[in-house]
Amino acid sequence: METHVDVAVIGGGPAGLSAALYLGRACKSVAVIDRGHPRHEVASAVHNFLTRDGLPPAELRRIAWEQMQPYDVSHLERSVESLERTADGWTVNTSSGLVSSRAVLLATGVIDEHPDVDGFSRLWARSLFHCPYCHGWEVRGQRLGVWGKAAGILHLAPMLRGWSDDVVAFVQGELTADERDAMKKLAMPYYESEVVQLVGEDHLETVKLTSGEVIERDALFVRSPQRQTELVLKTGVALDDDGYVIVDESGATSVLGLWAAGDLISPMQQVLKSAALGANAGVMINMSLTLGDGPS
Repeated sequence: METHVDVAVIGGGPAGLSAALYLGRACKSVAVIDRGHPRHEVASAVHNFLTRDGLPPAELRRIAWEQMQPYDVSHLERSVESLERTADGWTVNTSSGLVSSRAVLLATGVIDEHPDVDGFSRLWARSLFHCPYCHGWEVRGQRLGVWGKAAGILHLAPMLRGWSDDVVAFVQGELTADERDAMKKLAMPYYESEVVQLVGEDHLETVKLTSGEVIERDALFVRSPQRQTELVLKTGVALDDDGYVIVDESGATSVLGLWAAGDLISPMQQVLKSAALGANAGVMINMSLTLGDGPS
């Protein structure tokens, strides 16, 4: 069975849902294709989202779908296998049939490449975090650490001092001479031995290193590599040097009729910003389709 809509939105996180709301209120038919497991579902709460600070991610999505009821927006709980360009737009091949659309918005997020370290999965989103703006307040004044390659540490570590006076750095990989000089200028303790274990059940207690050192910490902010989903890579959209999808001011990618919004286009990843990027893409997709200069 094939579903026909104006816009297929792939991904049901803040960016995708925000775009769907704008498009639905613009009298466009929309299918949000999503398996129901957004990247931020492991977080205990959404923060820095005006009027929604502290709301659990699942509740944010529930409210979003409740408020979408008046509009022609459907939720297809499926995985997307491939996209095919057609004369009239796109065919989205899903695990439960085809979806044809005039335009497609990619709102898939990104995949975090977490290190294979004992304790990481257990403590992720409990004591190990990606963004201090999202979770710094909850661990303010505690013993903090930043963990990643030197470039990420040099950016993030000084900011963490705004939340705590007790911050140390755990460096992944060998430092160059210039990086070592820069680390020393931070006047912050740092460790070059690799992290081999994170100890603690519900909350981090200590960080164990290959050197045998054991460092007491209450929380870590992690700068792990990220990559695009296979679906995004298969579309052939242009990526920047850091691997994020390149879009213009409208959110359009290098592929005609294909837009992108949310974490897959920016390393600055916050719920409010993703929602704003989705809103912008929704407006611009609607303008493209309504004014007749769209791909169809």
